[in-house]
Amino acid sequence: MSDPTRNSVRRATRSQAVLAASAASGASRRAVGMMALLIGALGVWMAPPAQAAIFKDAALQSLLDEGQADELEKLASQRLKAQADDPQATAALALSQLDLADGNALKQNIQRLEQCVERHPQEAACSYSLALALVMQVRSGSKFKALGALGRVSDLMQKTMTLLPDAPEPRSAMQQYYLALPSFIGGGESKARALEQGVQDADQRHLLRARAALSKKDLATAERELRAVRTRRPELLLELRVSWNELGRHWMHDGQHAKAQAWYEELIKSQPQQAVGWYGLGRVLDAMGQYDRAVTAFERARELHGAEQLGIDQRLGNALQAKGDKPAARAALERYIAGRRASASGIEESKRRLSEMGAAG
Repeated sequence: MSDPTRNSVRRATRSQAVLAASAASGASRRAVGMMALLIGALGVWMAPPAQAAIFKDAALQSLLDEGQADELEKLASQRLKAQADDPQATAALALSQLDLADGNALKQNIQRLEQCVERHPQEAACSYSLALALVMQVRSGSKFKALGALGRVSDLMQKTMTLLPDAPEPRSAMQQYYLALPSFIGGGESKARALEQGVQDADQRHLLRARAALSKKDLATAERELRAVRTRRPELLLELRVSWNELGRHWMHDGQHAKAQAWYEELIKSQPQQAVGWYGLGRVLDAMGQYDRAVTAFERARELHGAEQLGIDQRLGNALQAKGDKPAARAALERYIAGRRASASGIEESKRRLSEMGAAG
């Protein structure tokens, strides 16, 4: 997936609608990417009361935590062929396909999830997945429809938190939702900070505080909170790398390249099987003009977990073009365009670069 920079939507009274609608599109993009990456992308996913994960099914949860969207999609599809009304598989398939370029998949998943929520009202995975799918849907619709969806998304998230009070993903997604919305239409920092209450896991509290700090661009506080995390819980490691990546991007865009480089190198050491560390490092090296090293980093990232959701071939193609290797750049950009998870903006940019390079040969 392209960088995680998309978020939730809004609802307002009639007198507030014009103001809210003018900001709805940008806010939805900021939160949706985060929530989607929590699935592997993002975004994310009652047995006994202590269940602390979206899925009871360990295989599905493991793939979600590792960010392996393609493998999650494959397993969920197999389960649904065997049992069409499997609620966990229904939710898993929807989460694995949140970022597909094909909008029909999203529509079909929303229909299945609506049925799942109706037939299995105590299945938290269905409520959670439907909330994220609705957020993704409103990104491509009108701003006023986005406002109308706000209440439904909020209700679904609250329901998921009630069903799974110890699972970090719904609480994290709800926090992003509040941080994306101004207080006069139901969001705000105070509501986001209130979600820390009752959280027993100290590492989860650090992650919630780090995200709140990132939303205000309080980078020093975000760094302190992220460095305090000591967890080995897979679902929290996923959230850790999402926020770690976001902080690294802030430093990169601020021109603090050396700091961002060291930051991503730490992530590579702590989570060596995950693509995002190498991907982030590649972006920093590319920004520094170190194209050979950037290409190496992007190629390493392509081999690791979560690579399918990062849009790596686009960044690789850009770096190859910058170093003058047009044939390899063309091949990478064409792979990106042909990919199922390419974004519309990424495709447009890649086609522009291909046009600049001219015809093959």
